[in-house]
Amino acid sequence: MAVPGVPGVRTVDWRQAAADLIDPPNLRWRSDPVAWAKHHNVELWSKQREIMEAVRDNKNVAVRSCHEIGKSFSAALVTCWFLDTHPPGETRVITTAPSDKQVKAILWHEINKLHAKLGLMGRTNLAEWYVGNELVAFGRKPSDYDPTAFQGIHARYILIVLDEACGMPRELWDAASTLGANRGGKMLAIGNPDDEYSYFATCVTNPAWHNIRVSYRDTPNFTGEPVSEFLKDMLIHPDWVDQKRVDWGEGSALFTSKCEGEFPRGTSPFIIIPITMAERCQTLELPRSSPVEAGIDVGGGGDRTVIRIRYGPKTGPSFTFIDSDPMKTTGILAMKLREFKVERVKVDSTGIGWGIVGALMDASSRHNPTGQTVHDAEVIGINFGEGPTPGKEHLFLNKRAEMWWNGRELSRLGLWDLEAIDDGTLQELTTPRYEVLDARGKVKVQPKAEVTKELGRSPDEADALLLAFHDVVTYGAISGGSHEAADTNYQRAVEPGDWMHSGDLPNGFGDPVDPGDYGLGPAISSYGMWG
Repeated sequence: MAVPGVPGVRTVDWRQAAADLIDPPNLRWRSDPVAWAKHHNVELWSKQREIMEAVRDNKNVAVRSCHEIGKSFSAALVTCWFLDTHPPGETRVITTAPSDKQVKAILWHEINKLHAKLGLMGRTNLAEWYVGNELVAFGRKPSDYDPTAFQGIHARYILIVLDEACGMPRELWDAASTLGANRGGKMLAIGNPDDEYSYFATCVTNPAWHNIRVSYRDTPNFTGEPVSEFLKDMLIHPDWVDQKRVDWGEGSALFTSKCEGEFPRGTSPFIIIPITMAERCQTLELPRSSPVEAGIDVGGGGDRTVIRIRYGPKTGPSFTFIDSDPMKTTGILAMKLREFKVERVKVDSTGIGWGIVGALMDASSRHNPTGQTVHDAEVIGINFGEGPTPGKEHLFLNKRAEMWWNGRELSRLGLWDLEAIDDGTLQELTTPRYEVLDARGKVKVQPKAEVTKELGRSPDEADALLLAFHDVVTYGAISGGSHEAADTNYQRAVEPGDWMHSGDLPNGFGDPVDPGDYGLGPAISSYGMWG
């Protein structure tokens, strides 16, 4: 306390000093993380308190939750509490997430804010925490290290945080678990429960893991739990849940995961583009580049027509409209091609689409250099029901199967950036299933009519997206035990010789796979190409 009349001179509160000596605050708060948060004026709601206490009491904690419950904030707060209440020099925290954006812009953004607000020791940057010259915590995405890079990291007290855990590869889980093998090691896995076939899903039935589920029904905006208006505004809201109940359907996989906070059960292992693959591609931050291309799914009668723009590997905006007049439809599409300076457009030529292809060609300077034209795009008609690319007949039943498998490989290898797609397009992209027809692994994709019945709408947005990326071919191979992938240079066409090892692929995505790689047919040659 200050000495009256003597500026800058303070006396010691001996009673408090003695109490702190008998019961040091950091030791007291180590056993009571909720009290630690309260001391720092951090408001928590009940499930956040439960998460902190679970990490205190258990070696492994898995939290599966709906959207907007403060998952990354909770993981950041646990990180800060752990470092603040355990001895410096004996404590480490390692965090990871499926993408660099999720590490730096989400989890470590929260860590940095808390570090500054709470006045904690040391200094932080984008994804590191130093005390003096010692690195006490850091965040990395999977491709920043292979699992063996965890070797050699030791501390008496160590916490591993897996944010968006459903998207983490099994190898990372195994490697992370070795770090926490000692008595003071702990692991927190937290995320949306998107994929029942992920390693994250196995934690639910694994007795070594303490499980916490958070549904929208558990949150203050639904239970009436008393919290501040500020905190209410940050949490999942009834209006959003009601809208998604309409958009997705209450029994859909997306509603079950994003709203109920539970793994969808009974989903097929033959979903052609699993949601975990697609969601990783929403955070890649690939560069926007040429070519500027588009895909058009033409709606007949009262169905919607969709045009999707693409900038090299980056998905651009889409425009959707309904017009039963083919001439007006052509005019609207030509206007969009001109507006976005599209160089090449692939159009679904099935049914009414055939006439649209011809009309767009007549309106293009590429096809009609001497006539009155309104756009400069090369127009290519694609019939989903026609045969696959010559030489691929043993792999795909038709062009539709070839295009959807291409979308699977783009997703699995991280070769397209899906940041621009909305939840509806994500649902369309991750609903269709595939079927293997013969011993060689020929693939058939679920008929569009069946997908439409499941979704309650036609997957037009997904079809337009796949058309936009149709000329990107990324078939994989496993040949002679060598796992290699085709590089994609977005500034020029890729040659067959542009091969690189899978460890160099964006975000640590795995080796490319073709239908034969499941033991269902022969391997094929690996190549990649921008048309």
